[in-house]
Amino acid sequence: MTDNIIYLDNAATTAPCENAVKAMIRAAECFGNPSSLHGLGLKAEKLIRSASQTISSMLGVDSKNILFTSGGTEANNTAVFGAAEARKKLGTRIITSSIEHPSVLEAFRKLEGCGFDVAYIDVDSDGIINLDSLERTADDNTVLVSIMHVNNETGVIQPVEKVRDIINKKSPNALLHSDCVQSFGKIDVKPKKMGADMITISSHKIHGYKGTGALYIADTRMIKPMLFGGEQQGALRPGTENVAGILAFGAAAEACTIDNKYFLELRNTMREALLGISNVKINGSDIYNSGSILNVSFIGLKAEILLHALEAKGVYVSTGSACSSHKPQPSHVLKAMGLDSKEIDGAVRISFDASTTLENVMEAVNIMKKEAAAIRRYM
Repeated sequence: MTDNIIYLDNAATTAPCENAVKAMIRAAECFGNPSSLHGLGLKAEKLIRSASQTISSMLGVDSKNILFTSGGTEANNTAVFGAAEARKKLGTRIITSSIEHPSVLEAFRKLEGCGFDVAYIDVDSDGIINLDSLERTADDNTVLVSIMHVNNETGVIQPVEKVRDIINKKSPNALLHSDCVQSFGKIDVKPKKMGADMITISSHKIHGYKGTGALYIADTRMIKPMLFGGEQQGALRPGTENVAGILAFGAAAEACTIDNKYFLELRNTMREALLGISNVKINGSDIYNSGSILNVSFIGLKAEILLHALEAKGVYVSTGSACSSHKPQPSHVLKAMGLDSKEIDGAVRISFDASTTLENVMEAVNIMKKEAAAIRRYM
């Protein structure tokens, strides 16, 4: 924690770690263009390869299958649009869930307007996708299924491996993409074990810097490029690579220690303490959860009012996805789970990182309890 604050908005972004900061400095010293043939360029290219190998090793894949992007949104868009374009001669049905990140949902809606047959799979009250619905929906005309690994608002883990089983049985032409932005670095992410053809990851969610993400692609022939004008990264994502961002991503991945048990301890401790406050509801499965996110409704309160009251006391949380914070609207995730308007309006997302302590958790709970009570007195 930074001095005098308790930062519990790590699902939005994390503080850059020391390794990432050092990597940025190293990149500034090695300023050559990685496409240049002279020594400085070759050195920059070598550093990119090293970062790629670090990340691919963490995923258990070959580094040649890592495509660096400007972040999770670009990676998700590249996977969805690229796969749909590459496979449209095989079929036009594409499937996703109703709780995906906007960078997936909006891409599917765009494709729907371009003539693709889009199906949105619902979820249960715990925020877990309906596999029976997927099995009924998938067919031999299906060419793409995109189901996130860990939901960015609730932390609920989706059964991606079971999704793969359904695809194998019902949709032999379909590729499986999974948005792993909120799972990479928190729980074990192995695309081959998951059965995912493509996965999305992001640097600033694991203590790297904003502006860098990556897409794992099992076979680069699976997608068509979205950008044109260069041969970098096999011409799938042309343009001079963000050397500094990529090196920081690799350094952050190398420093990453996956301790799911600790995340669950933090979440469960806060969960039990918050349930001691009146008119509080926990949202999302407690069993299938990464532990890094806790979504809680302070029923009858406006989450934004509570957020600013907590901020004044040095506690930082969010009201949902950071990508939707400037467009005030009910959470599509909580709405899909069947929450009513009061539960949605009062929902706060609390998210942890490895530096969060149990003492931070209990101090934050005490402040939440006091601030919620104070707000209710003036309602």
